[in-house]
Amino acid sequence: MLEKTTNQNKNKTAFKLKDTNGKIINKTYIEFKDDVQNLSTKLIDMGLKDKRIAIMGKNSYFWAVSYLAVAIVGIVVPIDKEASNENVKEFLNVSDAKAIIADDKYLNAIFGFKSELRNEISLIDIQNTSKYMNLSDLISNGKKLIENGDKEYENIKINPDEMKILLFTSGTTGNSKAVMLSHKNICSNIISIASIVKVDNSTRVLSILPLHHTYECTIGYLLVVYGGGTICYCEGLRYITKNIQEYKPTFILCVPLLLENVYKKVLKTLKSSLPEKYTKDESKIIDNLPFYVKGIVKRKVKKSLGGKIKTFIVGAAAIKPDLVEAFFKLGIKVLQGYGLTETSPVVAIGTKENYKVGSIGKTVPSVEAKLVDVDENGMGELIVKGPSIMIGYYEDEEATKNAIKDGWFYTGDLAKIDSEG
Repeated sequence: MLEKTTNQNKNKTAFKLKDTNGKIINKTYIEFKDDVQNLSTKLIDMGLKDKRIAIMGKNSYFWAVSYLAVAIVGIVVPIDKEASNENVKEFLNVSDAKAIIADDKYLNAIFGFKSELRNEISLIDIQNTSKYMNLSDLISNGKKLIENGDKEYENIKINPDEMKILLFTSGTTGNSKAVMLSHKNICSNIISIASIVKVDNSTRVLSILPLHHTYECTIGYLLVVYGGGTICYCEGLRYITKNIQEYKPTFILCVPLLLENVYKKVLKTLKSSLPEKYTKDESKIIDNLPFYVKGIVKRKVKKSLGGKIKTFIVGAAAIKPDLVEAFFKLGIKVLQGYGLTETSPVVAIGTKENYKVGSIGKTVPSVEAKLVDVDENGMGELIVKGPSIMIGYYEDEEATKNAIKDGWFYTGDLAKIDSEG
């Protein structure tokens, strides 16, 4: 995927980042691919080929580079940056990690309990402070190795069905399941989504949700890279509005709560600029407007969201139907989807053509779905099948057997399927 997208988008912008002075700079696809290749080469040189390497930190360009490099060279173990020290210790031990690439504040915490870890673990600093091994230095060293004829990266053979991603799904100690995913799992999901959700050079994403989740990682990162779009990173929840204005995204991946907050800001904009007779009933503002005012309002709202926004993709929880309707009336699509870590993650998603408010859309092309134990109201447990279904739960045959039967993954979620699918 990385080779193909780099060949197609060489000097196109893959990432928009800020330098130390806050100035926005571009990273091209070729620069991104080179950074992945350089880091991969150095990790092999450090004896980390086929080893488990954890990544932990806020969303950043170097998080993205590390994820791909490790998933190519070894097995990547993305860890929630909000996880407690107890959990981090457990995840590092259970996964048998030999190294961790992380922001320095998490490395400081790990340094404190290093003696309790199963392995002697290499600490690599994403933020390049001087205390630990610096990621930037590793990338530079890898570049030198390649210049001196190191061909280890090019010689890597990937087995598409082998575990290359190990994800912990729950944060409660002793209770967390580790999901094993392969390159095939992730890539089949990317290709499926790409066939129904258009991503190309005009796509610009503001990445807000944590990258250790497959939801953000597959759709907000890997899908965008696959389609040749551009990724920008939100600097934190309180900077969302500012970042939207700076980066002018075309689509944003979010959870319902985030969309509700965006809508509150939209309402504020409308109330401050329209006569009270139109804004008295919040739920009917758009409906109450004369048609000649509607166009102006739509433009104003779009401008308050950076001017380019077309789509919000919402997942992880149910969203209020009237919120979806309100955005639709403003000319902005809110597409709802559904997935699980175990399904890499997308099972179903609404598209611009196939959309029904209050539903999770239709299954993506490579996934089959059906219901079992259906009650008199047509409600049953949703089970799914396809190439994006996980290999299984790590070192837990019992849980794997309970979850996957005859190739069908039992989601544990209730659903209804209507006449249109």
